[in-house]
Amino acid sequence: MKTFVVLSMALAVASCAAIEDSSSKKEKRGLWELESDHVDFGYEQKVVTKNIPVPYPVEVEKPVPVAVKVPYAVEVEKKVPVYVEKKVPVYIEKKVPVHVDRPVPYPVEVKVPVIQKEYVEVPKPYAVPVEKPYPVYVKKPVYVEKPVPVTVHIKKHKKPILKLF
Repeated sequence: MKTFVVLSMALAVASCAAIEDSSSKKEKRGLWELESDHVDFGYEQKVVTKNIPVPYPVEVEKPVPVAVKVPYAVEVEKKVPVYVEKKVPVYIEKKVPVHVDRPVPYPVEVKVPVIQKEYVEVPKPYAVPVEKPYPVYVKKPVYVEKPVPVTVHIKKHKKPILKLF
């Protein structure tokens, strides 16, 4: 960016100098005057000094868009009632340690609850009375098989070993 500014300033200065030189009236030279550049005929030479502006850096501020988070109103499509519970104050008992300056001269009983399991025998199966509001007739007799323990012997079979040679 800085080089662009410097080059544009240099181009502007050069074009201004070219315009000033072309505006002054010049005489046409003939064949004899071509050699006059090297031969001094005693004319006065004029020295022209011009102030050429020096390019300097210029700071250019460009606005950059930046997202700014600003709270804004949001439209609610569905309004749903929300139930807020009423807070009730609850008393909490806090135990505060108290320093005793002398020991207690008698034993202090501390009741500690002890949980012991008690096994109660219940006769099983026990009879449950069921009232029958109407008589039930069975069309087919139902036989219930009684399970009998039976031992079964299983023989293990050995696989023969094959010899390749």
